[in-house]
Amino acid sequence: MSVTLVTALYDIGRENEGDGRPFEEYLSWFAETLKVKSPMVVFVDKSLEDFVKENRKNLQTKIITQSLEEVPYYHLNDDIQKILDDKTFKNKIGAPSRVECKMSLYNVIIYSKFPWVKKVIEDNPFNTEYFMWMDAGLSRFFQPHSVDVNQIYPSESAQETLLDNKDSVLIQASMSCYPDIVNAEVCTEKYFWDARTWIMAGLWGGGAKILNKFCDMIDDVLQEKMIRNGIINNEQNAMAYLYKNNDDMFVVFENYSHMHRQYEIISELSK
Repeated sequence: MSVTLVTALYDIGRENEGDGRPFEEYLSWFAETLKVKSPMVVFVDKSLEDFVKENRKNLQTKIITQSLEEVPYYHLNDDIQKILDDKTFKNKIGAPSRVECKMSLYNVIIYSKFPWVKKVIEDNPFNTEYFMWMDAGLSRFFQPHSVDVNQIYPSESAQETLLDNKDSVLIQASMSCYPDIVNAEVCTEKYFWDARTWIMAGLWGGGAKILNKFCDMIDDVLQEKMIRNGIINNEQNAMAYLYKNNDDMFVVFENYSHMHRQYEIISELSK
């Protein structure tokens, strides 16, 4: 039993129009992420196809080239931009200087993770039962001894864990940052205006059936609960809302380290 990793990278002009992060920095992280030894499906613009081939070398890889306009949620770009330009939204949203509150294309990309995963599940080019999304820049969180890119990922013992939880979505939660929302019994749509994120969206996955359901639920949150109501926020926010209201769907790696970006799920899946 093996796992298919899904990832993607697009240059949306974040350095000049977003938060100043240069694309070259993402390329350096992406190069390391691409070294992870697992079957991988990579969505990129045609201009990055050779970059992926060079860094994946002989690893099992399927490259799917899509222009930015072909990205799954690109058709929502104008609707999202209208929300970002709205004065009511700007005055109400938490921390309006965040990149997701300034760049419609950023939201297009981060939410396209979910239909990308659905497409890979449908095509299943490597005939696996399990699938995991991995952010292109996730390697910047590879702590020493947490991921050895020379070893098979996830490890055999971790794959057994996946097998035992095939009907659950594996996510990670940062439990120490915002105890009022982390420990709340419910999560209402009021949270869509909140800037405090505690579910980590860089690495998540599970079995095909439950992930298809999860991705469809994210789509409902994005289009029906957010955009239809003049709201946009990041995918971590949407994932937290779903987890709080459907906790039976999830297996959660709980991070109590006070390090919001420490991905214990990486270490757990690499033992």
